[in-house]
Amino acid sequence: VRPRSNTLQLDSTKTFYGYGLTAPSDSTPLFRTIYQYPQPNVKVESEFQYENDAWLTLSRATTHSDAQGRVLEVFGEAFDPVAEAFVPDSRLEAFPHGSSPTLLDSFFVYQWDTDISDWRLLLFSKNHFDDQGRLLESVSSFDYFGTLLIFKDRHTYDANGDNTLIESVAVIDGMEFPSGHRELTYENNRPTQVVAYVLDDTGQAFPQDRITYDYWPSGQEKQVNTYLWDVEKSDWAQTQGDAYTYDNAQRLRTKETTRYDEDGLEERELTFFAYVEDDNLALEERYFWDGSDYQLSDRKFYYYSDGTLSTEKPAQYVLPLVISPNPTVGEVRLNLDAVVWVRIYDISGQLVSSEQAPGNALDLAGLPSGLYLVTALTADTLYSGRLVKE
Repeated sequence: VRPRSNTLQLDSTKTFYGYGLTAPSDSTPLFRTIYQYPQPNVKVESEFQYENDAWLTLSRATTHSDAQGRVLEVFGEAFDPVAEAFVPDSRLEAFPHGSSPTLLDSFFVYQWDTDISDWRLLLFSKNHFDDQGRLLESVSSFDYFGTLLIFKDRHTYDANGDNTLIESVAVIDGMEFPSGHRELTYENNRPTQVVAYVLDDTGQAFPQDRITYDYWPSGQEKQVNTYLWDVEKSDWAQTQGDAYTYDNAQRLRTKETTRYDEDGLEERELTFFAYVEDDNLALEERYFWDGSDYQLSDRKFYYYSDGTLSTEKPAQYVLPLVISPNPTVGEVRLNLDAVVWVRIYDISGQLVSSEQAPGNALDLAGLPSGLYLVTALTADTLYSGRLVKE
């Protein structure tokens, strides 16, 4: 395993389509994504679509991470072309488990409700782990047209530490009702098969879907197949197959996806990946199968900010944020005309507060004394300033 430098910072991506209309070089812009990093552990991702010889703004997502690079919050906004402004759309809150780079204690997903001008909880998941960091139980809930549905998954492990069984129950009026389970098979601690079963009204289990895994000698996935149970044939019917190849640096080189319908007809897609440095992508090329050969569908180019590839400057600017009084012992005001979404970070870069600021007033009485970084996001501009709490 060789070290990854991570010296490049992704600046933007651009996707083109329409190759081979009259010549191999023909193409038309389709999508563009621009990335901005206004503060440490903060990434702003803006999406655009090309229409009528112009880039139209679609959406914007602001991601906040901790010092380990783990996502803590994603704030999504949609662009309103009538008002020519970004409006709240969705929000994700994630709570990492201890120092684990991947495990989560819980996460919450919200959607902005325009009727009440507030966030509405769509779904959440809370996880419970043992002292070895193994997931024991996951409790999930989501809003189904006004009805709160709750489900639990319980995980069982064998002597090798492999998760061989996941049992699912539905919680109704505080009572648990078994709904199905998944059986997992392993080889060398890697899953080779996952079979899901559902229960009928009598409690009898019937197969529902199945996933099989095959690996290269390096341990990376080689072939992943998915199946659905065909009741009439009492057999598995394949719905999709994904084949992977890797380069000498063990980076993903190709992914070929084949999809099958009920009649067995297939749809095939092939993607090539090229890299500029370490794991930093330079290009994705996607091809579709026309029945006899692969044809180029679209290309996605990656641009970085150190000049290795061409750069595109973000359309959003960071302006100084005026905060008064500063220093403060409690309430402060922001010198802005618009209602903004405000985030406050401590000196180590940890997010300590994230909220709207009606009237551009903030009550900071609950914060300990110290130096803080404050960012304020309006419809089209990001502001940043420092604050001293006495």
